Amino acid sequence: MLFNSLQFAIFFPVVTLLYFWLPQRGRVPLLLLASCYFYMAFVPKYILILFVLILVDYLAGLLLEAAPPARRKLVLVVSLCANVGMLAFFKYFNFLNENLAALSSLAGWPYAVPGLKIILPIGLSFHTFQSMSYTIEVYRGRFKAERSLLHFATYVMFYPQLVAGPIERPQNLLHQFRERHPVDWSRIGDGLRLMATGLFKKIVIADRAAILVNTVYASPADFTGRQLLIATWFFAIQIYCDFAGYSDIARGAARVMGIELMNNFNRPYFARSIAEFWRRWHISLSTWFRDYVYFPLGGNRHGLARMCVGLAIVFLISGLWHGANWTFVVWGALHATFMVVFVLTEAPRHRIAMAFDGRGRVVMDVLGWLLTLNLVGLAWIFFRAANVHDAFLILRTIVTDLGARANVDLHPGLDATQFSVALALIAGLLVVEGLGVRRPLIPMLLARPRWQRWSAYYAFAVAFVLLVLWSPEHTPQPFIYFQF
Repeated sequence: MLFNSLQFAIFFPVVTLLYFWLPQRGRVPLLLLASCYFYMAFVPKYILILFVLILVDYLAGLLLEAAPPARRKLVLVVSLCANVGMLAFFKYFNFLNENLAALSSLAGWPYAVPGLKIILPIGLSFHTFQSMSYTIEVYRGRFKAERSLLHFATYVMFYPQLVAGPIERPQNLLHQFRERHPVDWSRIGDGLRLMATGLFKKIVIADRAAILVNTVYASPADFTGRQLLIATWFFAIQIYCDFAGYSDIARGAARVMGIELMNNFNRPYFARSIAEFWRRWHISLSTWFRDYVYFPLGGNRHGLARMCVGLAIVFLISGLWHGANWTFVVWGALHATFMVVFVLTEAPRHRIAMAFDGRGRVVMDVLGWLLTLNLVGLAWIFFRAANVHDAFLILRTIVTDLGARANVDLHPGLDATQFSVALALIAGLLVVEGLGVRRPLIPMLLARPRWQRWSAYYAFAVAFVLLVLWSPEHTPQPFIYFQF
């Protein structure tokens, strides 16, 4: 079920009204049933995979508390292998099989393992990571095993963040299912405003940008360097508004019911370094890899070389986590390279920064921001391209053909008016987010008199409806991160 669909427009108010109407003891069963229905709206039979993983990790949590120290690690390993094994089978079997077949062909060896006709269960990477965080936290003694299978299943399947995060930790989410959440109109208003913001990002900005991006990236050899560059920057906006929009809707839907989910994005395109970018982008995944992969590998406690190796491993795994394609591996390798160079140049950069103050420091910040933005944009080419060959073709064309062929359509897929609207929306988004660094828009709006607030809400609603009706694409588009 898509957040931007008519089905969800009916589902959400019905579930929310029932949630507040039911007594406390009936709310968690309702959330679990609603989450099952929400997930089964995609591919019903794949809910059995979730049930298996939920049962494995629920039992693992209980065994981890009861097992003697010598066996606790074995219980954890079994649980993690079950989760990673399920993910590997559905997401990576055909990818590995195709590459083994290609290697065997090059070496002249017989290889007859057929590919499998399987569909990746939607959101599998997200809920397996969330479930694994539970068993790891219980193993580390930071969280007591959940005794209620009902509550644990709801933790894994909570519908707002089931298929694309944020990836929650048990410490943040599980206890909230036991707390009383009375009707609070102020909180409900906050949640609805957050949902409206997310829908605007997705439907009005991301889906409009996607038309140009899809047109160009479908056949990159047919376009010039300027067209490819514009499409790449449009994709940077598309993926941000698409994924951040989903996260806003998820957080807003949960907040209406009194449940707080973590913030997954914090103005990432205003980062002044690649390290800062990853503290602002997909925060739940970044912190997951930091806590469960990077720190166990040694983090920054065992010297610079070990630290760089750990960073490289984390980003390569992160790239592969996003998809079974070499483009994602290269994307992860690029970010690994950026991070390692950032770490290795920390001392000279610090000396240069200390030599400046006032306007000089501002100039350094601007240069750092521009460099980070362009490095991230470079990596997005590999993330979006259909294959590595297309990605290098796009890069080569941008470099060699950027100023050629002056009379070309700079907005394929969109007419001139729609392209201008898209640019205006992107500029508006960046201005609002830029100003929000010092003075967030919503608190400022809430501080205004009621007539001004409601005038702003009315203007937003009218603009939203008009822009949706005027959009070239009227069919609800899936969220990009649903494929992961």
